[in-house]
Amino acid sequence: MQPTYLLIGSGRVSRHLERYFRLLGLRTHSWSRKGDPSSLAKLAQASSHALCLISDPAIEPFLHDHEALFSSKTVVHASGSLVTPRARGAHPLMTFTSAEPYDLGTYKAIPFVIEKGGPALTDLLPGLPNPSFELDPALKPLYHAYCVMSGNFTTLLWQKVIVEFESRLGLPRDALFPYLAQVAGNLRRDAEHALTGPIARNDDETMRRHLRELDSDPYALVYRAFIAAARGNPCENQGGRS
Repeated sequence: MQPTYLLIGSGRVSRHLERYFRLLGLRTHSWSRKGDPSSLAKLAQASSHALCLISDPAIEPFLHDHEALFSSKTVVHASGSLVTPRARGAHPLMTFTSAEPYDLGTYKAIPFVIEKGGPALTDLLPGLPNPSFELDPALKPLYHAYCVMSGNFTTLLWQKVIVEFESRLGLPRDALFPYLAQVAGNLRRDAEHALTGPIARNDDETMRRHLRELDSDPYALVYRAFIAAARGNPCENQGGRS
């Protein structure tokens, strides 16, 4: 029997997954807490699977308040860190922007991290061809911390550089993108040896010069923190040279 999905939420993840499910031809309903509360029961009754795609702190209270509606449904949440007996976790390991939706190939390639000991992805989200990987639920907060550091933190750094290139240096942002692409490519090909620059070659004089120029910029603290973190990085002395 083909599933019928109810996607609960109106944020980025909800909009992207709704787009993906419709591209796959899956029967999909959507409901938001901003909409008509009376329609939720009707949509839940018409669905076999419910995806709770709302903020982490709101997931358990929402499912508690509507327990009767979902007692016979497969209920899934997409939080990377939350573990709850009220729903199974299936975290899409991807960044979702508010810009245009992705293409079908990009959506199909998204890995889902599911909870070890629970149902397979084919049971949680039948009809999705995506790869999946199991994780001990106790490790989910640590897993999600790594996701945030690798994705969100690097985005903050690149946003900072793009703004400073254009506003202070008079250089176009497009000049940065070949560099960005190569950094990502180097990490994909050989992550352990991808680090270059003064941190990799222990060039303390250059780093001191950088910090003098950054002076009172809040990102001077970030620079110092990365130097300190790199000293304990087992890959730090294996980097290349630039």
